[in-house]
Amino acid sequence: MMSNGYKPTPLDLSEVKLTPGQELLVDKLSENAHNVWAKDRIKQGWTYGIQQDLKSKRNPRLVPYALLDERTKKSNRDSLREAIRTLIGYGYNIEPPDQEGVERLSIDKIRFFRLERTYAVKTGKWYFEFEAVTGGDMRVGWARPGVRPDVELGTDDQAYVFDGYKGHRLHQGSRLFGRCWHAGDVVGCMINMEDKSMIFTLNGEILITNKGSELCFADFETDDGFIPVCSLGLSQVGRMNLGKDASTFKYYTMCGLQEGFEPFAVNMNREVTTWFSKRLPTFVNVPRDHGHIAVRVHNIYIQ
Repeated sequence: MMSNGYKPTPLDLSEVKLTPGQELLVDKLSENAHNVWAKDRIKQGWTYGIQQDLKSKRNPRLVPYALLDERTKKSNRDSLREAIRTLIGYGYNIEPPDQEGVERLSIDKIRFFRLERTYAVKTGKWYFEFEAVTGGDMRVGWARPGVRPDVELGTDDQAYVFDGYKGHRLHQGSRLFGRCWHAGDVVGCMINMEDKSMIFTLNGEILITNKGSELCFADFETDDGFIPVCSLGLSQVGRMNLGKDASTFKYYTMCGLQEGFEPFAVNMNREVTTWFSKRLPTFVNVPRDHGHIAVRVHNIYIQ
């Protein structure tokens, strides 16, 4: 604290980690910042020179970004990285679009699982678990019965989900939430239709928002009810346990039972019907020069 009483209190960014896509964005912003600086210098009459000369207006950094020295590049990237981390720390969503070199799943490579709309709950407090067997790109949570199979969960107003691969909560965009899962971790999904709130746990520990709240989502409309949903990227494996046999839950007694939540499939006599949807071709044309598959056509005549 300074003698005048001023004590700097910057935002704590220790928990903010950038994704590969956000790191790529840092590089692009750094390159653009360099081009803005160079264009401004050129307008002022500066030219390239091996050594910096203020009198003659020469600067060795008036070169394409790719030719800049690594020290200058690092300085640019570090400042812009902190700017992005600060925005994320304040709750802003920084999601770059698809870029070359960034591994992102398209909608054609995602499988969706949801319950029949007849199972939608409109009252009560409900719990189910999801095991992230492979620990990869998956989402799980609750959605309105009208959730569409051709829209990524959480990008519209129908679904409220947790993405443990990135450590985000998603509903009409994404925000940092909780922490990332690992292979074999179990997510507890709780919805309270009375006070309109949702809570998620990871291995029995309640996840909190970056503002310290245990409520992942709150104050949502409940008229249409909600059903459990999840989506899996290709090669990912997840298991949704709705609690027909509550003894198969792994962490129900740690949070759900104590807070008065019931297993979603409690007292159901048959297995819960789950719809599966994907947009992957079942059949593809065989190339004429395929090395292992040959197509033969036989004519059959019927009299």
